[in-house]
Amino acid sequence: MSIDRTLPELAQWYAQYDDASYRQASPDAYHQGLLHTAQALRDEGALAWDDWLALKALADQAHMDAVDEAVRCHVSDPNT
Repeated sequence: MSIDRTLPELAQWYAQYDDASYRQASPDAYHQGLLHTAQALRDEGALAWDDWLALKALADQAHMDAVDEAVRCHVSDPNT
């Protein structure tokens, strides 16, 4: 399933999702923010359950990627 990035209802969610600096600086807060925004959209009726699950999957994968990147950076330079 693909979520259409051009839907106005999803603009805020995708703006958060695309914020690479926030994702890198705070992967956990980034992830929680995405989940919170997606849940609010679902609660407002702007998202169906399947669409919410698709956004959650994107958020979960982005979080895992950010944590993996943070670990790689720390291993290569433990002083950072």
